[in-house]
Amino acid sequence: MKKILSFIFAAILTFSTFATPALAAEKDKDKDAGVETAILTTCGQDSDGVGCILKLVVDIMSIGIGILGVIGITVVGVQYLTAGGDEGKTKKAKQRMFEIVIGLVAYVVIYALLRWLLPGFQGV
Repeated sequence: MKKILSFIFAAILTFSTFATPALAAEKDKDKDAGVETAILTTCGQDSDGVGCILKLVVDIMSIGIGILGVIGITVVGVQYLTAGGDEGKTKKAKQRMFEIVIGLVAYVVIYALLRWLLPGFQGV
């Protein structure tokens, strides 16, 4: 039960930092905004469609990977702290932390390759 409550508390703290207040004027202005408006807002009026969609997908993936990385590191940190000196649990937590770091490094390498391979890709 403590693990579940710790995870919920960590998730609330993580997601509360991303909340931004919505102003009433912005709501009315973007009332009928769709996917096309989001793409044009992200990329601008004079850019090609495929590059814009690719940039939008990479931006969303970067945000998702960042959030999942923070959640993963938080959960593993709690597991490491609650291991209570048990070598098996400590070793398991260290292995999970290593896997999370490898995953984040792999994403950074893929992102760098994407910027290198696609000319004109501005990225995040």
